[in-house]
Amino acid sequence: MSSGIPVRLSGKDLYAHMLAILERLVGIDTTSHRSNLELIHYVQDLLSGNGITSHLHWNEEHTKANLVATAGPAADGDRGIVWSGHTDVVPVEGQAWSADPFALRVTDTVAIGRGTADMKGFIACCLAILTQVEHERLTTPLTLMLTYEEEIGCVGARRLVEEMRTWEGKVKGCIVGEPTGLRVVVGHKGKQNHRLTFDGEPKHAALAPLMPNPIAAAAAVIGRATALNETFRTTGPHDERFDISHSWINIGRIEGGVKPNIVPQHCSVEYEVRSVPGHDCDSIASELTRLATGEVQEDMRAKSGLAEVRAERLSDTPSFSIDPAHEFVAFVQKAFGAADEPQFVPFGTEAGLIWGHGRIPAVVCGPGFITEAHVADEFVSLDQLQQCLDHLRSLPLG
Repeated sequence: MSSGIPVRLSGKDLYAHMLAILERLVGIDTTSHRSNLELIHYVQDLLSGNGITSHLHWNEEHTKANLVATAGPAADGDRGIVWSGHTDVVPVEGQAWSADPFALRVTDTVAIGRGTADMKGFIACCLAILTQVEHERLTTPLTLMLTYEEEIGCVGARRLVEEMRTWEGKVKGCIVGEPTGLRVVVGHKGKQNHRLTFDGEPKHAALAPLMPNPIAAAAAVIGRATALNETFRTTGPHDERFDISHSWINIGRIEGGVKPNIVPQHCSVEYEVRSVPGHDCDSIASELTRLATGEVQEDMRAKSGLAEVRAERLSDTPSFSIDPAHEFVAFVQKAFGAADEPQFVPFGTEAGLIWGHGRIPAVVCGPGFITEAHVADEFVSLDQLQQCLDHLRSLPLG
């Protein structure tokens, strides 16, 4: 009869070991625009100390890497259970932190620091177990998968999709440790970020009726987005598993113009699409792109041959939806002793790529809450970290 994961340390010592690892992880600034190699090499050293070999998958510049490492009986390329986390964190600039964001502070109840909730707390729990696991007593392999640049569009995970497809039949499933309050999540919306750039000619405002106005052109597209949102709200498609049951376009940033007495030369609009499963982000964004680069651009060029509209997709996080009755979902629910029904959340994760593209059954479940992520004095409760350790160790792999 298979039992929980066998480790060498007692519960109290394993918890202290996890906190020490978390302190080191938080101390490495892995903001998305920075390299993650210091953290990756630290993890490699930790794992090699317990005889676990890591394999790196690099970006084109060799400034960042994904890491894949498997412990236990990995004959014939078996991967067993995968624990997945992203190494990058969001910026701290412009946030009112009460102390150094990259120095872990532990109070009686919480651990504070950038990435504690999203998602270095989960990674620390995984590493604490893997660095103390007794390989010879594992009956199922354990695989750690760490990625880069999740926060700007699941960039690193995309580079692993082809490899993940080779694991088909050799992997039981994947736990993505995003902060869910340790509730098992089986679905989330898709997310894309886009930029539209409108260019014209700067002229004296006395000539405004004769010239294309990039800000006015951008406003026309924003008006269409507003109309689409009303359609999504009233006619859908709807997915009642989500608190907000429909898709939405959020206009997040507008920049353009110099002064009221100058016809603007430039305006850019950045927007985000969040879509329910089955309502493709591409199809939503393409309607705005067609309007901007078609009718709106033609109207601008009728007044100036220099007018141009450009459309860019900045990021893409696919939606995620797995049948709550899937055998891997049931396996995790049972191992974790989860009494609640599987959840659906509005934020995106790499699970959409792992399940939808990599063909690996997945759930999202990790310590902390999304409300604690991305903010000043980001934190995760110590109780959640302890429960995460207990949950992961309870997986019947030994």
